[in-house]
Amino acid sequence: MPAISVVIPVYNTESYIADCLASIHGQTFQDFEAIIVDDGSTDGSAGFAKEFARDDSRFRIVSQENKGLSEARNAGIDVAQGDWITFVDSDDMLAPNFLQALLDAARSTGADIVCCAKHFFGEGNLVASNGKFADSGIGMPAGSKMPAGSNMPAGSEMSAGIKRCATLSPAKALANALYQNDRPDYSAWNKLYATRLWKTRRFPAGKYFEDMATIPQVFLDAGRIAFVPEPLYMNRRHSASILATAYSRKKAELLDIAEAVCSLVAGKGALLERAARSNLFSASCSILMRTGDTPEFADYRDRAWKHIRELRLGALLNPRTRCRNKAAALISFAGRATLVKALRRHG
Repeated sequence: MPAISVVIPVYNTESYIADCLASIHGQTFQDFEAIIVDDGSTDGSAGFAKEFARDDSRFRIVSQENKGLSEARNAGIDVAQGDWITFVDSDDMLAPNFLQALLDAARSTGADIVCCAKHFFGEGNLVASNGKFADSGIGMPAGSKMPAGSNMPAGSEMSAGIKRCATLSPAKALANALYQNDRPDYSAWNKLYATRLWKTRRFPAGKYFEDMATIPQVFLDAGRIAFVPEPLYMNRRHSASILATAYSRKKAELLDIAEAVCSLVAGKGALLERAARSNLFSASCSILMRTGDTPEFADYRDRAWKHIRELRLGALLNPRTRCRNKAAALISFAGRATLVKALRRHG
């Protein structure tokens, strides 16, 4: 059995998938299986995937009708054989030592989940420059070669070793995520999980923001969580990203999920309860900023404004509240219309 199962949901990412799969193929840690879940792609994505599966037996394809990201990940979980599992979006990339670094951290700390920092890049931007990942300080391991098809540079070297990782309790890790300070975050990707954490857990079908709906409970199920400070996961931001497109009723469910997280942590201590309220305040501001003032969103907008009024004093008094949320809390005292105008202008 492989040590690690890498689950890659794929839907119409033919422009990016070759780089993604090449970055997995080029990992310094070799004992993995790559489960490519073709979620009913209608472009050339499946063809690229078949090439990797034909040339490398560690890559295999699971095909299904289009059901969405959650069910594609779930299909990968269902067939995963590794003791550890990680999720990689098919338009993203991994640093060559991603698997090795996170597995080493898991073994040295006894953590059930290991997270790493991430690097964002966008369309038209270079993923790397001067032989190293842009702004990350991470390059290729000495003497290694890049696999064919990758846009990451060959011939570079990286400094030996990984910085000492931090270990966190599940409550501390989840609080950090809910405060959105990224150490760690609640994205499903950029993490290595003990597969047992997914034995009875799956992503909710048909939802946006499925990570926020799932990862908080997974964190709480863990015994210990480790964080590697190097940006070993490369997250691509482009025009098709969820956050870059207009809000719909489905996306407005962000508020439902943030409310559910508050219910999840109720009674689990002041640290988590304060963090969840901070997250709900932030989600409420997003709803007012990103939805139209129309009957379609009236219920969500009314609930969001109610939460803002209830939580704004706590947001101002909480030293961990982000500056932008403190500013929103202050402006909210001038009324809903003024807050909405400020959010849309400066958000």
